[in-house]
Amino acid sequence: MPGALAELLALGERGWVVSCYQKLEPGDRAGDKYRIKLKNRLRRAAARLDVLGFSRADRETVTGLLGRVEAFFAQPSNLAGSRGVAVFAAAGLFRAVPLPYVLKSRVVVDRTPVVGELVALVDAGSRLLAVVADRRAARFFDVGLEGVTELGGLAAPGATRPARFHGEGRGRGAQAVSGVGGAGTGEYRFHNRIREERQRHLALVAQTVEAHVRTRPFDGLVVGGVGVDANALLPHLGPGLAQRVLGVLRLAPKKVAAAEVRERALDLLAEAARRNASAAAEELLRLRGDGWATDALEPTLAALARGQVRTLVVDGDAEVPGFRLRASGRLTTVPAGERGEGEVVPIADLLDDAIEEALRQRARVAVVHGADARRFDRLGAILRFR
Repeated sequence: MPGALAELLALGERGWVVSCYQKLEPGDRAGDKYRIKLKNRLRRAAARLDVLGFSRADRETVTGLLGRVEAFFAQPSNLAGSRGVAVFAAAGLFRAVPLPYVLKSRVVVDRTPVVGELVALVDAGSRLLAVVADRRAARFFDVGLEGVTELGGLAAPGATRPARFHGEGRGRGAQAVSGVGGAGTGEYRFHNRIREERQRHLALVAQTVEAHVRTRPFDGLVVGGVGVDANALLPHLGPGLAQRVLGVLRLAPKKVAAAEVRERALDLLAEAARRNASAAAEELLRLRGDGWATDALEPTLAALARGQVRTLVVDGDAEVPGFRLRASGRLTTVPAGERGEGEVVPIADLLDDAIEEALRQRARVAVVHGADARRFDRLGAILRFR
């Protein structure tokens, strides 16, 4: 993604650019729901061209770009292996960027690519180290948005096979002296040796993880293992590494394919984003009584215009038509502005523009759904200052 972002930021004047962010999580893919909603967004974007005063030539240009975006999403092979995608279309340019998740599906027409969400993802980081280990082996994977690379693995040297203990002379007499040098002592030593070998192996796996993290710019860590022991590696990680673990997966190192590791790891990245968004909604509720948060549309838009917003909290299921005042850039639901704020420009969805404005101000954006979204009126904010 950093390469794609650099390419988009380096673009010169290319006329109109269509930027499309589309969620592709399992719920969006079910019954091709995303395609139906996308078509509606593209139609609304085309309908707005007349309202916004586009010339006939510009309307034809943008309509063609919107058609290219729709054609891209009509090919399922273009969407494999990602939970979201950003598509940018302009004269002489078509770029699709796979994403681990998308804040909110939207289509924006502007003179430059709308890359605030890409900038935020690059800042947050999305390159993961996944380690899948059992008592005898470990595999390491460099997981990125565009693919996965398996790194050098690790096997426990001379590990005792985890077979059932068979002591010599385990007759009734041997069992009678269990724990006094008989079969019981031998079985205890056998299982104790297995435990010691397992712990030494996991400690070596943890050292290898630390070495990979020192030599590569990983942003997070995913741990996998077999059954109830999937999290056995965690106690061997130092505090710094343990804090970077996104989650634990049940995976067998001998059987799992690299593609499955990548898919499951990116699922954890998306789940971490959802948890963080829900936590932002909780924080908003705690702070609003002290004046450090807003929980309604117009107060939040006013705070955004003043640069007060630290975290913008958005109802991901809402749509709010409104206006932008061209001279001041302020967003509002009121079709009039103060003197000096310039022409009133209709906007199909204020929430989309509010997200882009917050990202331009390097504020964090948290998009929530369901019960979390019902805690405020479509748009809220945690403030930098009162």
